[in-house]
Amino acid sequence: MARLGKGMLILLLGSLLGWRIMVTGFSEYYAEQEEAEAMAGALRWREQQPEALYQRGLDQFDRDPGAAERLLQAAAWANPTDARVYLVLAYLWAADGRQQAAIGLAELADTLGPLRSPVLIGSADFWQSQGRLDRMLARWSVLLRTRPAFASKLHPLLLGFAEDLDRRELLKPLLENPPDWWDAFFAYAAREAKQTDTVLFLYQGRQRGDEPPSESEQGAYLDRLWRDARWSEAYQAWRDGLDKREARELDNLYNGGFELPLTGAGFDWRTPPLRGVVVEAAPTYGVRGDKALHLVFDGQRVRFQHVFQYLVLKPGHYRLQGRVRPDGLRTERGLQWRLRCVSDGPLLAESERFLGSDAFWRTFAVEFAVPETDCPAQVLQLELEGRAGLDFEIQGGIWFDDLAVTSQD
Repeated sequence: MARLGKGMLILLLGSLLGWRIMVTGFSEYYAEQEEAEAMAGALRWREQQPEALYQRGLDQFDRDPGAAERLLQAAAWANPTDARVYLVLAYLWAADGRQQAAIGLAELADTLGPLRSPVLIGSADFWQSQGRLDRMLARWSVLLRTRPAFASKLHPLLLGFAEDLDRRELLKPLLENPPDWWDAFFAYAAREAKQTDTVLFLYQGRQRGDEPPSESEQGAYLDRLWRDARWSEAYQAWRDGLDKREARELDNLYNGGFELPLTGAGFDWRTPPLRGVVVEAAPTYGVRGDKALHLVFDGQRVRFQHVFQYLVLKPGHYRLQGRVRPDGLRTERGLQWRLRCVSDGPLLAESERFLGSDAFWRTFAVEFAVPETDCPAQVLQLELEGRAGLDFEIQGGIWFDDLAVTSQD
């Protein structure tokens, strides 16, 4: 008899548990639907279903704030961990004049739901409505870290802060401790900012400790300064990014011995690719260090202007010099170094033309003057001299080493 009673009790408990599971299952199913009828269905199966209470509360937010508050409070009791509920209640209480209580709820929501996009967006909007732009920016920062896709919406808003002299101070916490997403935002700002001074503020205000700027950050900065012809700031930024070994190669002309890699960045040598031409820094006999600049042409017709470096020379008199060794270089008129002021400015100097073959290295030099005005920066470029099409057919090789620009004043 005892066994029978125990079996009946187990059967009863199993039936109750099964019913409870079924009720919960139906309630959850309806709660996952978005229609108002589905929410009502969820509450018929389970009157304390938290998602349905939350959705009904949202539905009543504008029509009946009192009913919305009761529903949301019930949702909070049913699921005390749902940050969304506290945020909507915070909006209701703020609209009702209960500011301190509303702020407390928003702070609780920030604690409970820091990584959920709807909570982050709602929190940011709440703090903006309260005039707490610092907290809004903190929410945006988390949103950009966890949901990078929001960058297309938030980057323009952040740039607006940087461009506003009265609000840019709010970005100081981000500048002092840059988050992971900062480089991507800075690249956007460097490209889109209306004023160069905005980019200067973001770049120069960033705290990096003992670390140099990242390649992406410095590249975006230099591109903007280049675009706006801010040559002195560009040169300073590029120079500040050099390590100790690179800094030793810094003079009026950088890396004239070609011992360091040709990075193509800033005021280093630039060697954009061109069909039919190989440009490299390579070892050979007779060099002063380990390498020299080596060019090899395969006979194609090319308008070669693809080795160059930007300079920032002060007004005065200078001497361009170097060593050269042509290696079976066949072309009509030859290769030639030319120095000009930037932006299609006047020609300042041109070297002799190089072609043919030399078994030994020889020195070349040319003197020139940088004018007092309208020449804030210069470009030194190796060019293939020519006028007609046949002049641009070139085959063979050539070496350069120990290029330098020295002051004659």
